[in-house]
Amino acid sequence: MGGWQVTATRPDSRVTMFEVALSDYREFFFVAVGERSVSITMYDTSDETHPEPQTFTFAKPYGWETDLPDEEALLQVWQAVGVQR
Repeated sequence: MGGWQVTATRPDSRVTMFEVALSDYREFFFVAVGERSVSITMYDTSDETHPEPQTFTFAKPYGWETDLPDEEALLQVWQAVGVQR
């Protein structure tokens, strides 16, 4: 991912925690996947203008996968919350 550093921790098959870094940018994503829904909390600790986490809970998209490689799983998360990187 072009210089991005992505670290993923999967403490359970339904939970992934991502740490994403590039230069001064640092953002965290906590993703929990249920039978019918997905919940994502994201927090950009490098953005001092918006020092608040954002949480999204939505119906699990058709084709959502929990066993993707780290970078592909992160792209899936970014697409779900409408973030362009």
